[in-house]
Amino acid sequence: MKIELLSQHDIPRLLQIEQQANPYPWQLNAFQSSFGDCYFGYKLLDANGTLQGFYIAQLILEQLELFNICVATEAQGQGYGKALLQHFLHEGASRGATEAFLEVRSSNDSAIALYEKCGFSINGIRKNYYVYGDTKADALLMMIIL
Repeated sequence: MKIELLSQHDIPRLLQIEQQANPYPWQLNAFQSSFGDCYFGYKLLDANGTLQGFYIAQLILEQLELFNICVATEAQGQGYGKALLQHFLHEGASRGATEAFLEVRSSNDSAIALYEKCGFSINGIRKNYYVYGDTKADALLMMIIL
């Protein structure tokens, strides 16, 4: 496994992973807008060099925020999500972050378990934050001090 900086050339594969793994996927414009100055993202490549996961984050002053992290459906359960999350925390700390934040759908038990295992704790709830058609879900706000 290898973790490398994302480029805009990766967007087609990011969309593919996101659409297969996420019932409420990011759209093309969200990925395109994630390559500005305060954003950074990394991809995880498997032993064959296939992009199997990614994360996109933002750093403003000392506050690090995880916007998206996703692993291809066929590659889940191999520790890739944990590897990406740990990279996110180390990369953010190396860039000067002192705390990290994220939001997660309250029904996403596997993601919540991973975040807690890596040291995040719940520090708030946004009611009906995620809206998709007629469906609404709460967002759990999580944070960790680096």
